[in-house]
Amino acid sequence: MLYLVDASIIAEFLITGLHTPNAQAFFKRALTGDLFTIPELALNECTNVIWQAVRFRGMPPALALQALRDLKALPLKRATTKAVLETALAIGLKHNLAIYDSLYIALAQRSRNAFVTLDRKQSVAAIAEGVTVIPVTNFI
Repeated sequence: MLYLVDASIIAEFLITGLHTPNAQAFFKRALTGDLFTIPELALNECTNVIWQAVRFRGMPPALALQALRDLKALPLKRATTKAVLETALAIGLKHNLAIYDSLYIALAQRSRNAFVTLDRKQSVAAIAEGVTVIPVTNFI
């Protein structure tokens, strides 16, 4: 199956949280041929989450470097966002979402990939825009 993956899922995989086991099970699907796409900005978003974990939550820098290595090793195909900027702006204005979040929805619409996110507001907007949203809790 093809998935458009939100940074929230990747961050949950990299930094232990409530849904880390689900995120781990989700990414294991790559072994069976599932494909994961992210917007080009997602790597920057995830690196910022790692930085925040060090800065504000006491993650040791050595663990942060390992998380960054793990991020770079994930089988993620990067999609350019230039072609969906207008759609993302419209979605952002319609649903009062940041453009960063709207870009995921616009890419999922265009690619017709299922969208996986932990962001509730983003999920509601994606569904309203006709995107198939699969909760990460579906993966165990």
